[in-house]
Amino acid sequence: MRFLVCRWEVGAIEALLSRGAQVVLLIDAWESEHRHLDPEVVGRLERLIRIDSFDAMDELAVLVTGLQEEGLTFDRVVSVCERGQFAAAYLAALLGLGRPTIAQSVQVRDKRAMKAAVRRLGVPTAGFTTVPPGDPAAAARHVERAVGFPAVVKPVAGAGVVSTARVETAAELASWLTENAADGPFMAEQMIAGEEFHVDAVWVAGEPWEFAVSKYLRPRIELDDPGHLNGAIQLPPAREPELHKAVEELHRRVNEALDITDGITHTELFRSPDGSLWFSEIATRPGGGGTTQAFRARGADLREVWAESLVSADRTSQPLPAPPHPYIGWVMLTPHTPGRITSEPSDAEIEAFPYVLDVDRTARVGDTVWTNSLAPGVTLVIGADSEAQFTERVLALEAALVFETASDRTDSDADDAGADDAGIDADGIDSDVETAA
Repeated sequence: MRFLVCRWEVGAIEALLSRGAQVVLLIDAWESEHRHLDPEVVGRLERLIRIDSFDAMDELAVLVTGLQEEGLTFDRVVSVCERGQFAAAYLAALLGLGRPTIAQSVQVRDKRAMKAAVRRLGVPTAGFTTVPPGDPAAAARHVERAVGFPAVVKPVAGAGVVSTARVETAAELASWLTENAADGPFMAEQMIAGEEFHVDAVWVAGEPWEFAVSKYLRPRIELDDPGHLNGAIQLPPAREPELHKAVEELHRRVNEALDITDGITHTELFRSPDGSLWFSEIATRPGGGGTTQAFRARGADLREVWAESLVSADRTSQPLPAPPHPYIGWVMLTPHTPGRITSEPSDAEIEAFPYVLDVDRTARVGDTVWTNSLAPGVTLVIGADSEAQFTERVLALEAALVFETASDRTDSDADDAGADDAGIDADGIDSDVETAA
């Protein structure tokens, strides 16, 4: 099988390659300048092509014509990152493939279209409105009338909680809009109080091959310090049967609304103090942070399960085994201050904690890092016997495993264009890259 893959996400790409898939990879100008692509992985690609922008339809159209002229055919187009979803659907349409559709790409990227679609099937979601461009004060008054305060303001097609904020008053919103105008257009939505969850699944013909409900240690909007309680714990179905049943029922309605039948999804939702569930967002790509790595405690990263679902001849799932602890989850340890990393937790220091089940380093000494919810550092998969013990262990790891940085940067390199995924580094690319005509 041959896949046309939009953007670099090493775990997903390796999962496809290891299962014999032929991969033609597209990267854009930003990735070409800022990402370090593992030469070993690049060497296994059928082709690596650099384009200027995933938003340039003319460039993508010319690329497809050239590939077709060469006689290349593709079984599937996928985007493994947030900012390739629109392009993946456009490319699929040009190649005559049924999915992903352009309409679906809009609904899983533009959060207004997403919420409107799921609402039509009765899925509870926060009230929202588009933030009018132009005068920030007038825009803030509109938000006050439409959804009230407190409110959450975010880019309509953003990623994570980059350029996202909770605002308490119209004056605060006007000030925020003035400072962040370049990251728009924005939407505003009602603030939903309570616990925040993420749901990670692989779907085949509408049924889940794997389905896990995880609770964030802190709601993402509260991550003012991404080095503290930046993680989540998977909730075992046997211990939370009612929650799992309700979440799966809600997720199936979301899938129906957005025409999701196959592939990998990362969904976020809230549980309010009265126990009701509220849909927040969904993405049709692997989740960030440690959401997919946590499955390794059961034998395979979720990206591997996803790749297997795409290449499997009979598409019959083999459920992953039970984890070695009743509760598993992930935590990201990151520098508390931006700058160049001067020291990092050693392997020996990490190995001193026997409940650490897996380690994924996304930043090393010498890397320059920022501090936001997608900041790189080290992601740990850990096990515990209870939720309380899991949190205790996270706090112990935070105290013992520390990054140190030198404050030798003053600019803001981690803007929305660059903060697509946790683990971005800026070492350049060590391999030859073909440039699209």
